[in-house]
Amino acid sequence: MRIGFVGCGAIGSCYASYLLQKHEVCVLDTYEPVIEAIKKNGILLDKCAPGYGNGETEAYHPTIATTDPKEIGVVDLLVVFVHYKFLEAAVRNALPMIDDHTMIMCLQNGYGNYDEIAKVVPEEQIIIGNTAFGATPIEPGHVRHTGYGATNMGSPKAPMAKVEEVAEAFREAGLEVDVHENVLNAIWHKLSANVAINGVSALLETPNGFISKNPYANELAKRLIKEAIAVANAAGCTLDYEEELEHCYEVSRATDETISSMVQAVTHHRETEIRIINGAVVKLGEQYGIPTPCNEMILNLVLAKQSLYLGC
Repeated sequence: MRIGFVGCGAIGSCYASYLLQKHEVCVLDTYEPVIEAIKKNGILLDKCAPGYGNGETEAYHPTIATTDPKEIGVVDLLVVFVHYKFLEAAVRNALPMIDDHTMIMCLQNGYGNYDEIAKVVPEEQIIIGNTAFGATPIEPGHVRHTGYGATNMGSPKAPMAKVEEVAEAFREAGLEVDVHENVLNAIWHKLSANVAINGVSALLETPNGFISKNPYANELAKRLIKEAIAVANAAGCTLDYEEELEHCYEVSRATDETISSMVQAVTHHRETEIRIINGAVVKLGEQYGIPTPCNEMILNLVLAKQSLYLGC
């Protein structure tokens, strides 16, 4: 399969590295230092995922690494790993890589990525999902793979045969994949843990484990997840509050010392993804007439915190 990546940050680099061992992989990134580093050294991947990595650094060389989508041309699968704020623009920029058979995939955190991609391409070509991978950037073209797990995927509109074809391509590269008929369940299953962990940890600048250890954060998690599950089920999911709460605590314990992407965004003075995590709960709550005061509070507090360094 010919696979194109739009954005080669931490998680994108991990997937590109694994997939290019079995497929033709091309990388598009608008940040020239990343492309120059990959052209020179390949994607440098520190394999540190517990149970899967040996701690060594390996180099993986894509077929093409460029800032110009025309150099790549049409691909079978386009995997988009860019900040949600730039998703629509990134897919529009990548149109030379897309025709009517190309599937476009997004595995990023949050709720709302699908709608941004659907502004550009037909919904029948979109696959969404999420990943249990963890990764940390070291420098352009060099990342540390810190966590391994399943890739979840599905589509509200695309033929399941197309989703299965992509899933099989991932499996050929040794990746664990689960295909979901109701992919929104899988998205909200992960999102509910993010709702309880990411915003609070960003405000307090703590590792993930704080949520399960601290009684005050523990209580707040209950309230945040209760609102999130009420909203998710109103939107068509079939999630159980107690199960999702326990899942949140399991994630917190399993990633005890992990610094979430939202904490990293705050400490490096970048825009966070709060709008598509707790903000998604608030937005859908308004749509379905469900009060979400705790999520609204976390949303506004994180926005206030990031406004201190973004100036907006």
